Amino acid sequence: MRVLSRIVPAFSILGLLAVGASLMADDENLVAGGDFEQPVSADLPPGWTMWGAQKYKIASNYTRDTSQAHSGQACFRIDHPAGTEGYVVSSPETALRPKEGMRYTLTFWARSDRPGEALFGWTAYRSIRPFVEAASPGLFPIRLDRDWREFRFLLDEGWDFFAEDCRFMLLTFKAAGRPEEQRTLWIDDVVVTERPSPREGRLVNPESLVYDRLDHRLKPGDELKFTVDAGRRQREAPREVGGVSFHRVAGYTKLPFDKDGRYVLPPDLEEAVRNLRLPMTRFYALGDEPFGLEAAIDKAAEFLNRIGTPQAATPLEFEIQGATSKLLPEVWARGVRHSLDRGYEFRRWEITNEPYVGRVGRAFQTADSYLEHFLSVSRAIRQVHPSGQIGMPIHHRSPAWGNYLLKRAAGDYDFIVGHYYCSMNVQRSSFEDVVLTANYQMIDEILKVNALMRLYNPDREVYQYDTEWGMHSSGPQGERADYVRRNANIFGMMHRAVRLIHYLREAPLRGASSWEMFSHRSAPGFGFLAQDDPQLRSMTYWLYYYFNRHAGRWVLPIDGTAPYYEGTAGEKTCRGPLTPAVATLSDDGSRLFVILADGSWTRAVPCRIEFRGFTPQQAAAVVLSHSDPDGDPFIRRKEDLVNELKLEMQGPQLTTQIPPHAVVFITLRRSGS
Repeated sequence: MRVLSRIVPAFSILGLLAVGASLMADDENLVAGGDFEQPVSADLPPGWTMWGAQKYKIASNYTRDTSQAHSGQACFRIDHPAGTEGYVVSSPETALRPKEGMRYTLTFWARSDRPGEALFGWTAYRSIRPFVEAASPGLFPIRLDRDWREFRFLLDEGWDFFAEDCRFMLLTFKAAGRPEEQRTLWIDDVVVTERPSPREGRLVNPESLVYDRLDHRLKPGDELKFTVDAGRRQREAPREVGGVSFHRVAGYTKLPFDKDGRYVLPPDLEEAVRNLRLPMTRFYALGDEPFGLEAAIDKAAEFLNRIGTPQAATPLEFEIQGATSKLLPEVWARGVRHSLDRGYEFRRWEITNEPYVGRVGRAFQTADSYLEHFLSVSRAIRQVHPSGQIGMPIHHRSPAWGNYLLKRAAGDYDFIVGHYYCSMNVQRSSFEDVVLTANYQMIDEILKVNALMRLYNPDREVYQYDTEWGMHSSGPQGERADYVRRNANIFGMMHRAVRLIHYLREAPLRGASSWEMFSHRSAPGFGFLAQDDPQLRSMTYWLYYYFNRHAGRWVLPIDGTAPYYEGTAGEKTCRGPLTPAVATLSDDGSRLFVILADGSWTRAVPCRIEFRGFTPQQAAAVVLSHSDPDGDPFIRRKEDLVNELKLEMQGPQLTTQIPPHAVVFITLRRSGS
């Protein structure tokens, strides 16, 4: 997509098109009520609808204004009181219905009551009523002052979006870039026209790819009954999927270092981190610390040595976390050279954190502007670290920020960073859909990205190494995900448990670190440890504590049956085991581990496992479960979540019962070990 402000260019864009100021007379305006000339009895102009959380839908904030029009008799006034998050969209009843191979040109005039930034974007749906979201072409800051300015956006179908996915598109205006800002926005003369796109070709639509779909291993059946064959090894287990990301070396949590560079992590929290046995982690914004890039790299290395996490498995990112500024390629190269000169083992370099997020003041207004930066930085890094691994962030559901970048940057990235957060609404969705359906859909999307990477890099080995993920639902009143308990209590913990089982068993990516290690007790949506109450542990903390102790070196094949669950995510129906499982073998073959999850809120499932090529002498199991769907993710007593599970062994056969909404970790020791 290209964007231009007629008076002062708002954005510096690679390949910006020069476009005329006026529309041709025979171009039909596809926006109903875009001139705001039709008088209305209600406050809201016809053709427009309040959007967002219900509590912010205050009609008096969205009015037809006859005193400030750019042309004609009226314009649209959008008020944004500080501390609110309401906004408007063009009406779903008159949504834009895109066609294949067309270019859509949008122009509008806008002004504000004060200099600053508002946001414009496109909200896309595969269907309406029911509303099924599609990959949006994006949300973009627009810089305003008190004078009217014209803005122009170009969308090319097949490059910026796919018409078969984005079947309904709504124009979206947010008067303020941040919830805490007060701002009034006026818009007028909103016009969208449609013409054949002059761009040649189109991106490959991922929906058309033929690829290996998720293999559930267990077939549908009335009972959970399967065989584990220790004599065959399916693959080496990607144990680096058991990572947890840190924020910064000295971020908002002021841990593990403060802004003066002093190590301030309390011993009990350091021990708690070390006890997770993290196989990987990630730091970002190392070049944005007050003590400098080189010192930040030194401190990251020091901390990893303290907690026992390999430097080689830890991606480092240098630029400010909000992607509101960028570092020169030579600065990146300087930091990498410093790491090599110090003898550190860092080898994965992640170039920018989430450049696609529509933040106010962001450094990359388009995918092309980020692509130019990425190519310059990656080539500068390779000059000093030829064997280094370069990571590129993508938004996998965005054609521009996903598919397009994968194609254009092919040959210059070694791994992809997808940040595969699940945004299913945890208040409106069933436990089973959050835990099972959402994961089955997400794993399939990750496999689809793998297929795209192979298509664009036929002669290179590329892979995925994720540096953030988790449950990312807003609250019932639009609360930020950080403050939503279900993102990390039994809902979020079980969502992560099922994801980890599949990451370990199917290896759709080589490594993954969940977001995030430190937070505050009042913000439990992601945090593993509460810095303001060091004795607390989150439910997800205990999940990872046991996962990293039950992820063996070798994945073993499992064959059998399980009860199945069928659910819907968006408009897609997914069907898979109610009780996914994975079995692994330790390095020396003396221990066999089984991890199982019961994704039902109400149903306990009897389980029978037979082992081949492995005669158990000892068996033990723990079960993690919690009965309160709205409970606090942070718990003080381990036994409120973790308990022993009774097992019965008879020769090579194990039987037990998996409780509802629970994850089970089983350890078996071989006879004679």
